[in-house]
Amino acid sequence: MDNGVIMKVLFFLLAALVLCSAAHTAYTDMTEQYKTTTAVIASSADKVSFRGVYIRDESVIKKSYTGVLSYPIADGSKVANGSVVAYVYGSESDIEINRKIDELSAEIDLLKAAQNPGTVLTAKPDFIAPLISEKYQAVATRLAKRDISDIKSQRDDLLTLMSIYQISVKQESGYDDRIAQLNSQIDELVKRRKNSKSEIVSPDAGYFVSTTDGYEGTLTMDKSGSLTADTIKDVIANERSVRENKSKNEIGKLVRGYNWKIAGIIDNSDSVYNPGDSVKLSFASTPDTVNAVIESLEPTDNPEEWVLILRCEEMTFKLVQKRVERVEMTLNDFEGIKVPREALRFNKNNEKGCYVLWGQRVLFKKVDPIFESDEYLLSKLTSNEEYVCVYDDIIIEGVDTAAYMANSDEVIETTAPEEEEIPLYTDPVAPETEPFVSETEGESAEETSAVSTDITEETTVSETSESSVSENSSEGEIHFE
Repeated sequence: MDNGVIMKVLFFLLAALVLCSAAHTAYTDMTEQYKTTTAVIASSADKVSFRGVYIRDESVIKKSYTGVLSYPIADGSKVANGSVVAYVYGSESDIEINRKIDELSAEIDLLKAAQNPGTVLTAKPDFIAPLISEKYQAVATRLAKRDISDIKSQRDDLLTLMSIYQISVKQESGYDDRIAQLNSQIDELVKRRKNSKSEIVSPDAGYFVSTTDGYEGTLTMDKSGSLTADTIKDVIANERSVRENKSKNEIGKLVRGYNWKIAGIIDNSDSVYNPGDSVKLSFASTPDTVNAVIESLEPTDNPEEWVLILRCEEMTFKLVQKRVERVEMTLNDFEGIKVPREALRFNKNNEKGCYVLWGQRVLFKKVDPIFESDEYLLSKLTSNEEYVCVYDDIIIEGVDTAAYMANSDEVIETTAPEEEEIPLYTDPVAPETEPFVSETEGESAEETSAVSTDITEETTVSETSESSVSENSSEGEIHFE
């Protein structure tokens, strides 16, 4: 190879190496003078947890009977006036036989659905397999959350999908033999089954619960205003013992209406919560949240104990099954991008924001506050690049230097900037006179020198040629573009 070509290649590689080294050094020097933090999503809310006591419009269903009760509906089910809420049987074995018959009948229905000709002809393994995985994850998630309210139906759906899959991959031709076997077992049980001695119906419409606790007549909606801290503590302490003392003639209770209340004791010495505040309630028994309003909040002799009464208008079957439950109350729940307060500045347009490191550039980005505290604010989540976005590198040290790197013609302050004075006219042709510097420009130059020792006072000379500026500029003077 020609020596000239080799020299050119070596020269090119050497030049590239020098440029890369210089760029790396410049980038390192620039980043080392800043301390940044990554913009992440954060939430801020006032939360308090307490043991809550349910207050509802309840009535006890009473009826004399001889035998054993069997409930055909689950606790919390909605019932109509006159619908059956309980059957009376002679013994527990009679109830067990009926339970077994119902269980076998449900399995037969499941198998019949799985081998339905219309389903079998259209079902494909590639389509069924993801559904099985999805349903399995749903069941596992509910178990992890201890939510077993509809676990039986979820399990039945999973078994149906698995049975269909078995036929679709030819591991099963059908379930006729299993169905015949189940029918045979049902026939044997029917021969031993005895009919119920009597049935008990609901006297009104509402939510039915098979247990009572003795507070149905005292913890009522119209008496909630007279609740004391001692009463609430007694109910919480006696929760289990009261359940065990259920009267024999008490069939259960009926919860009427959709309005209910919950009482508790919290520490509100800082006056965070006030009557009329809208809050959200989370419960240990359900993943659902409920909207509520603080009806009253009264102090007691103990400055750390306040009697709280919350009013709610959302009723579900899970909310009628307990008298006492762990509750978390949330006020002012905000979610946004967290911006430290030391990073906040105002630009020349009086817009609040912060400076971010964008590669080797420094950019000013606005914030849209939705919550503010002494340490930080939350900016509204957005994809608009004019505002702070998730994963931006927010500059928290060296902010003023960053300001001049981004905008050399604006003065950055930690408070809203005051209106700048208009500089006086300076004669550009005066040969022996130094350029005039306005008071405002002088202050700006002083702020600049406090940030970087390499920057001295900046002077502005109107209508001066480039050569004149070069000759007359003082030593160390830097002009930002």
